[in-house]
Amino acid sequence: MEGKISLSAYLHSLRFYILFVSVLFVGSIVLGYMGFQSELFSEPMEWIQELSENIKDSTQEYPSWLIFLAFFAVIFSNNAFACFLDIILGPLIGIFPMFSAFINGGLLGWFAQKEGLIVFLAIVPHGIFELPAFLLSAAIGLRLGREVLKRKSERHLKKELGDGLKVFVILILPLLLIAALIESVLIVAILFF
Repeated sequence: MEGKISLSAYLHSLRFYILFVSVLFVGSIVLGYMGFQSELFSEPMEWIQELSENIKDSTQEYPSWLIFLAFFAVIFSNNAFACFLDIILGPLIGIFPMFSAFINGGLLGWFAQKEGLIVFLAIVPHGIFELPAFLLSAAIGLRLGREVLKRKSERHLKKELGDGLKVFVILILPLLLIAALIESVLIVAILFF
């Protein structure tokens, strides 16, 4: 894979990493739904519920457009940072993208177990953009982690990192932008209507 590579060729070269991360993600959803990770998520969920109540209280004080912008900024920056970490920490801590997929899938499964399977329908509008971005960034991180393990003469870490970051900017960030817009609109609609 010397020289320039097209986006479609790069994505094709990630297919096994994407498949691995997807299987890990779905498996952790099942484990989370079965309750195997309850202790891990119950305390942070209490904090999220408390934060949610505080946000509902602020809907009387601030206009909906300002709350939308705040949600959009927080959601987009949080997701972009998490995806960036999956890529950057792949070569440094190769298991980080796998850990990220496991935790996020487990949280989704645990939340579905607590709130019902309707949770999966609730994430569809933004999840069709956010989940591919998340899985793609984890796959890139895994690929970079594998690149580090190659013999020095076979290693092309700088090129692979450059390719991964290009995909981050060209594909992952736009997907996250769309997902954050949709998610923010839905949150504001729920809060105000």
